[in-house]
Amino acid sequence: MAITVLTNAFVSVNGVDLSDHVTAVTIETTDDDVEITAMGAVAKAYAKGLGDANMTVTFLQDFAAGKVDATLYPLKAGNTTFTVAVRPTNAVASPTNPEYRITAMLFGYNPLDGSIGDASSTDVTFRNASQAGMTRVTA
Repeated sequence: MAITVLTNAFVSVNGVDLSDHVTAVTIETTDDDVEITAMGAVAKAYAKGLGDANMTVTFLQDFAAGKVDATLYPLKAGNTTFTVAVRPTNAVASPTNPEYRITAMLFGYNPLDGSIGDASSTDVTFRNASQAGMTRVTA
C-alpha cells in the first residue's frame, strides 16, 4: 500500500493554478445524520441526510497580478460561483491522483495575517455552492 506524502499538491481556484503558494489543504465532505427512530424502537436509528463539502487552503500571500490576492479578492467581493480543484500531486487526474472539485463561493477572506518577521499567509475556506456537491474525477 502506497502512503501519500503531500509535497506537490495541485490547487486551482477559478482556473488559476495557485499551487506554488499553498502550504496546506484540507478537503472535507460530510452528510447530515437524520434521526429516523420510530415508536417501539429500543435504539435510535439514523439515515444519511444532505451532504456538504468544503475545501480549506492555506496560501502564502502574494499581491502580484494573477496570484493569490488578485484571484481571491474579486471572488470574495463578487456574488458568483467558481470552481476549486485539488489533486494530491500536480500530475493529471488519474485513478491514483484523483481530482476533487466543488463549485464554490468565498464568504470570508483575510488579505493580511501575520506578525513582524512572519510570512503573510491566509486560511481560506471555499464553501460548496452547488446541488452537485463534491465530485471526484479520475480521468
